[in-house]
Amino acid sequence: MLKYIKKIVWKVFVEIDTLLKFPNLKKGEIGIQLGFDIKAPVTTDLFSIYKRVKPNGLVVGVDPDPRNIQLAQVLIDKKNLNIKLIQKAIYSEKGECELLLGESASWNQLSNIPIDSTVKFTDETITVEMDSLDNIVKVLNIDINKIGHINFTINGAEFEALKGMHKILSEVKYINLTIVAGRYDESGTIDNRPDFEVIIEHLHKYGFTTKFKRIHQLLWWGFFVKTILNRKWIYGKKNYGVIMATKGNKKHKWYQSYS
Repeated sequence: MLKYIKKIVWKVFVEIDTLLKFPNLKKGEIGIQLGFDIKAPVTTDLFSIYKRVKPNGLVVGVDPDPRNIQLAQVLIDKKNLNIKLIQKAIYSEKGECELLLGESASWNQLSNIPIDSTVKFTDETITVEMDSLDNIVKVLNIDINKIGHINFTINGAEFEALKGMHKILSEVKYINLTIVAGRYDESGTIDNRPDFEVIIEHLHKYGFTTKFKRIHQLLWWGFFVKTILNRKWIYGKKNYGVIMATKGNKKHKWYQSYS
């Protein structure tokens, strides 16, 4: 009985969580998810984004781990969803690098950025192709002005990804970004500064309005996850945050949350 109740509570939680994320993303638009862990539904926003843009919109998911791509593609094919997957590492330029595989896919990290010493890696690495998001959307022949939201969860490579998005950041008039930042380990620093400070300065040059909040400061996660679920794995230690950036008429919603 308890197991059944927990399952229902979790289902309700995920539904509400989905409703509070990406509130400015509209039907028919394009949503882009950079990095995902298909085995962890709370951190996999491919399908949350799709719920916003369906039935005529498109989601592009980019991740360098072939296991994530394969698992996600099975679900996409089964449900016939308009989600396009790209197996690449998002970076500032084209090239190759090693991907360090974590014990969880959400811990995977590129070898050419500061390494997070707080997570556990396996002994396995794979060589992956890197590319900029500007290049990827060009190859896909995407109308960049239809991009409504880009969600970054790429474990320390966020600023490098933004440097490879000059065309998108400068030319798209109405867009939202959510960018994980503010990690307290080595991957949360850029030139000995907190990465969120550097990223925010970069986005302001393109006319974005930004907010940065730690996860526990957000309305939904601050109340539900801490007060009701008592998730000590988040609140018993220093935790990461999220930059919410808006441009044009896609103004920040006061209730917007993140997970």
